[in-house]
Amino acid sequence: MIPAGARRSKIRPPRKSLISSSSSSEDPVADPAIDFEKNWSILRDAITQIQNKNVSSLSYEQLYRKAYVLVLRKFGGQLYDNVAETVKSHLLEQRLHLLSLGSSPEQFMRLLLQEWDEHLQSMKFISDVLMYLNRVYVKEHKKLLIYDLGVQLFKENVVMYNNNEIGSRMIHIVLDEISKSRRGIVVTSNMYITKIINMMESLTESNLSSEMQYGDNYYQTVFEPMFLKSSEDFFQDLSKDYIAYNSGSKYLHSTFQFINDEEKRIKFFLPQTTHLKISTLMDNILIKDKIDKVIQQSQEGLGYWLQPVMTNLTRESNPQDPNHHTELRLLYRLIGRIDDEFQLLRLRLREAIIAQGNSIPDIIRSTVDVTGYEKKGGSSTQTTFALNWVEAVLNYRISMLGIWRESFDENLVVEQTLTYAMRDFINGSKGKTSATNINAPDLLSIYMDYHIKQLSKGMASKELTTQSGDQTENLINNSVQLLRFIKDKDAFEAYYANHFAKRFLNAKVSSVGAAKSVDVEEMVLSKLCEELGSSSLDKVIKMNKDIKISRDTTRGWKTHLAKVQGQSSSLIELDLKICNVSVWPKSLTKDYKHNKPEGEEFAFKWPRQLRETIREFEEFWLSGKKNDNKSLYWSPKFGSIDLKITYPSKTYEINLSVYAAIIMLLFAPSSSLNGEEKSAFEEKKEYSYRDIVELTGIPTLELKRHLQSIAVAPKSRLLVKIPMSKDVREDDVFRLNDKFKSSTVKVKVPTVSLASSAASGKGKKTKQEEETDAVNANISEGRKIEINAAIVRILKSRRTVKHNELIEGIIKQLSSRFQPSVVQIKQQVEDLIDKEYLERDVNDRNLYHYIA
Repeated sequence: MIPAGARRSKIRPPRKSLISSSSSSEDPVADPAIDFEKNWSILRDAITQIQNKNVSSLSYEQLYRKAYVLVLRKFGGQLYDNVAETVKSHLLEQRLHLLSLGSSPEQFMRLLLQEWDEHLQSMKFISDVLMYLNRVYVKEHKKLLIYDLGVQLFKENVVMYNNNEIGSRMIHIVLDEISKSRRGIVVTSNMYITKIINMMESLTESNLSSEMQYGDNYYQTVFEPMFLKSSEDFFQDLSKDYIAYNSGSKYLHSTFQFINDEEKRIKFFLPQTTHLKISTLMDNILIKDKIDKVIQQSQEGLGYWLQPVMTNLTRESNPQDPNHHTELRLLYRLIGRIDDEFQLLRLRLREAIIAQGNSIPDIIRSTVDVTGYEKKGGSSTQTTFALNWVEAVLNYRISMLGIWRESFDENLVVEQTLTYAMRDFINGSKGKTSATNINAPDLLSIYMDYHIKQLSKGMASKELTTQSGDQTENLINNSVQLLRFIKDKDAFEAYYANHFAKRFLNAKVSSVGAAKSVDVEEMVLSKLCEELGSSSLDKVIKMNKDIKISRDTTRGWKTHLAKVQGQSSSLIELDLKICNVSVWPKSLTKDYKHNKPEGEEFAFKWPRQLRETIREFEEFWLSGKKNDNKSLYWSPKFGSIDLKITYPSKTYEINLSVYAAIIMLLFAPSSSLNGEEKSAFEEKKEYSYRDIVELTGIPTLELKRHLQSIAVAPKSRLLVKIPMSKDVREDDVFRLNDKFKSSTVKVKVPTVSLASSAASGKGKKTKQEEETDAVNANISEGRKIEINAAIVRILKSRRTVKHNELIEGIIKQLSSRFQPSVVQIKQQVEDLIDKEYLERDVNDRNLYHYIA
């Protein structure tokens, strides 16, 4: 009997009495002590008993000694072959028995595994008996070990015998069971499948005449190719079924769930070597081949998943609003399985963001409540559009960052794509006509202008509060965020400078309000200087310096008035705005010397009521030590005048533009500024349009605008126009309106805009259009200067440079300010060649030389 657990016990060599005294004989067969057939018969019977699971009557030591003697007497090869034939015969019988059983797939796997386990157990016992054969003969002749021989014989005579009959049945059963599991059917044979696959891995490729076993096994050579082909067909059919849903959301959810289940399945059933192959196959079919089609689906594709961003565009986002963060997260994770850099996602995301961004202007135009903003102080449709566009873009960015955090794992590469896509549509992307109408630098400047005015107004009427401080901080943050997306920083600087100047020149500011309003301006300007650099905003900084000088001068003038009040009662209190014409925008300071404009019949004349004050202030101005070399010119284009006018119903304090006030002063019998109130209605003065032109010299366009404001506009009809009509004509006559009434004592008369060019003569531009043209011309001129400077810097440092290198260098230097076109650069190169700053090479026209 072979004792349990005694495999590793030390085996002593047989006693010499068991070996013939003629052990040195050259012919071992002739040795009478050695009878191969007799000893083999005993061993064969023992092997049969082992295979029949009847080992209780066997003596392990006796069997070992018989095998030992046969090997020692050079019968190792014959013994090895006989053992192989015996095992083979047994396996063939067991194979027939296995096939004769009409069993179910699960039962078949159970019986096959049982036969496999019993065979391995038998081979362990047989291998122990033939241990000496393994150590000597097998090692010397490089044969398979007895145990490995048994595995190889099982593969050849059970699994692969008769054209892989049992193996094919086994594989198809395993594939069918895995396919059922993939389809969601509960499978009870999981453990059998795992053991079958382990068995297939054990059936290695080997040669009975060699101890060498190759790396591949039955699993790799037979089962895995069939499994991969079966899986490919299944994945193809599955992807078609998912696509047939015609819903990108369903496809994402179904695919993601299946992939998770499949990965768990292959980890449970299959060896590590197959995991990557199946995952790659699955990813290629379900994701790589189909995901772009899913993204671009009209039904629940990427556009649908991003639609909530557009829904909440013009209002504050509501946490309860439905979103598609889950679908976008699934999309991100699925694409991440096939591409670490998310190139497809970034490409389609960029396209979708640009398409949505280009549609924002149309959405605003169709949905904005214009009157709602005008009630808050919006002056025009352009202002309303700018406010809504900037807020919409900022809300869009907030929503997209929310998606980035929730769905894209805060991937920095994806964030960069979001930034670049937003920059494209903010600065106008090609192929979208409505985007060409978007001038982001101008719109941002209008947005800032509106809110600075509102904050200044609020601060002038009440004390600075925490709320107003927060509003200022929000304005600054929002403005800087959008400014970082704008490519043409120089254009923004020009528009901001223009609005900055107009805010100061048009504002009516009290001493308290002025200080607080300047606080807002200072905070905004300081932040812009941090963002753009002080040199970029040099003109604005100088304008701000002029504003401070104006405030100091105003205080000095009021002190002077207090001193001379007894000497002259006709002097007027002034809030002064003193501008250096070389710094302030040309569109606002042109014609500052009051020369007669082209096409006008008369030069402008200040009214008699203001001339004494003007004269006195000029003397006061020249008395200042710092003003000796500075010429002073008075402009009626900006600012306002407060008039006290006594109508039959009541005395009103009316605030008008300077031009409108000059017109009203024509109807005053005597000065009513800061003096005794007098009635002008007794004189019943009347002036024709031609009279007013001759007496004031106000330019035609300005005159019509202001007469429209005070004689036609229904809420501020200070004058009566005869005949009454909607437009001001040259044959009109004007007189004071004795029926004027207002619910408030203080009245502000707004200046209307002439909507059409017909109001000012055919072919002429409106004031707003002229200002815009002037700003654009300033931007264009500034760019020429900057391009010239960049060209000279590059050539001065290199002395000689090729055309393409020069273009690249200029674009690199100026990209932080604006995007110069190649055409612009070529024009400026030609300009500098004409000015002899550089020259072309005689032999190579693409080579430039710097001329010192």
